[in-house]
Amino acid sequence: MTKKEFLKQLYTVHDLVQEDVYVMKKKDKKTGKIKEIPIITRSGIEKVQNKNNIKVAFETIYCDLDGVILKAVSMRFDANADEFIPIIETYGSATIKNCKIHFLVETAEARALARVVIKTMKWPGVYGEAEIEGQPTGSLNSFKNE
Repeated sequence: MTKKEFLKQLYTVHDLVQEDVYVMKKKDKKTGKIKEIPIITRSGIEKVQNKNNIKVAFETIYCDLDGVILKAVSMRFDANADEFIPIIETYGSATIKNCKIHFLVETAEARALARVVIKTMKWPGVYGEAEIEGQPTGSLNSFKNE
């Protein structure tokens, strides 16, 4: 599947709209070519999570006024065992040094949620908006109707 096909599928299969996804352009350090990196906003991550019935549990690993680390675990329900089974485990962190706003718990949660949903969906090269500095540089809206 080409990147364009993947982006079109991402957009249509998960009922995403223009405000849910954008492309960040970044220069590749090795080749010097411009790469387009898909970025999913918090609303987009939540739509993907709900559409795919991904349950997420959070655990506080560390929390003080200077920093927060949260663990996120995605789970699926196993009807045979009558319980939720872990799929992916990852972390989100936020410190006063890497956040523009000082809502550290909320930022760490957004980062952890984005990472666990993206990893559960097995989407390499896709990032959550909370992990990216800067503002949207382009829209994937053009992929929606192609």
